[in-house]
Amino acid sequence: MSRYGEAMVGKTLLAEFQAKKAGEYQFRLYPQLWKSNDLKNYYTGRTWNVVKFADPPPTLPEASGIYMFVVGPYCGGLKDHSYIFYVGKAKNIKRRYSNYLDEKEGRGENPRGPIMLLLNDFDGFLDFHFTEVPEAELDRAEGLLKDNLTPVSNTQLEIIGKLTTT
Repeated sequence: MSRYGEAMVGKTLLAEFQAKKAGEYQFRLYPQLWKSNDLKNYYTGRTWNVVKFADPPPTLPEASGIYMFVVGPYCGGLKDHSYIFYVGKAKNIKRRYSNYLDEKEGRGENPRGPIMLLLNDFDGFLDFHFTEVPEAELDRAEGLLKDNLTPVSNTQLEIIGKLTTT
């Protein structure tokens, strides 16, 4: 284990991302968006499955669906204290999960800094939530969650014009 300020041996890319970010995560919470009827109507009745994000991967479906990375400090009896950090869509949930295991280690064509940090900073506190969604509905299903829950690690949010003042 490296000391504070030292590069991690064998994990140069991760060390570079961590040095730039230093554990900083900024949240923007819009509770008025959480009441979206579109979000409620679309997701009511869907079954969400939850697995720990770990290697080796758990048994996952090869179906299309929506997934979320949820971080929770499940310690000291805190069972429902969690944060949705990332929402995504997948044509194959099992394959997408494996892609994230690669990205966590800096493998793949273009590892994304914020995602690599998320996967490493919260190792052991990260859950993978998923629900099957028909491939034709993936864009809508993902957009409803991203745009109304505003996950901290998603960068493409369409909330302009959705916030109203009372």
